[in-house]
Amino acid sequence: MEKESAEEKNSKFPERAYKLLSWAKRGRDITVRDDQYPFPWLLDIVRSCQKKRCRFRLIDSGKLDTFELESLGRAGADIYTSDEARPKPEELELINKACQKAGAIVADFHHGPLEEEPEEDIGSIPFASLESLGSRGIYVHLTNKERKRDFLGLGDLAHACQKGGSWLVYYHYGALEQPLGELASAWIHISDDSLRESQDRDVLMEILKAGLSNGANFVIHLKEEWKDYELREVIKAGAIILFKSVLRDYKSPLKPLEKEAERRKLDFRTYYLYPLFLP
Repeated sequence: MEKESAEEKNSKFPERAYKLLSWAKRGRDITVRDDQYPFPWLLDIVRSCQKKRCRFRLIDSGKLDTFELESLGRAGADIYTSDEARPKPEELELINKACQKAGAIVADFHHGPLEEEPEEDIGSIPFASLESLGSRGIYVHLTNKERKRDFLGLGDLAHACQKGGSWLVYYHYGALEQPLGELASAWIHISDDSLRESQDRDVLMEILKAGLSNGANFVIHLKEEWKDYELREVIKAGAIILFKSVLRDYKSPLKPLEKEAERRKLDFRTYYLYPLFLP
């Protein structure tokens, strides 16, 4: 089958965009990448979402210019970007100011190192600039999946975000580390892949008790079934549980705990786009 021409592809924009407009009119949240629709259509869809008080989330790949993102932000779009798509802090500050006027947010996923003058990543945002972005209300997202993170730097960043009224959202991979309990005010996502051994559960409880008393928040992503008392203990400690798969056996002793966990809904600002996905 031949690839459709650019003209044929563009002719489908109105039909596809009208479908999104109908979703907005029904009050459904919408997530769109910046290269899926022309800018004028994006702006119309955002305005429709605002009228129905549903959220419009734009994934920024760098296709649109700063002025266009400011316009979408002023109209009410939440902007989900990264240092790879938009590495200039001054651009993020302008976009964030526009978003704040409409009650929208900027969520910035930082892939680069936490260094004052990054050498390995040309164009990566320096740590001081990242702190400044957090202190201005931008939600900063980080993970240790690809590179090790310094907990001292994470703590400073969490404090800067707290000062700006936003949060540091940190996704932790690998063995649990006690400094996780010192990230005051941060939202920390942990997979049960980090809890393979029985002693790992003990370390988790120590981290939860320390972190929650410091104002941190924990989201535990479960793929495996836990024992009843283990799950109950974690929920009682104050962590939020996300089940990656629904328990099929309605007679399972974990069913009541699953329903209890589901009642604690996550704020949309505590994860990057999708709650069950760990970046």
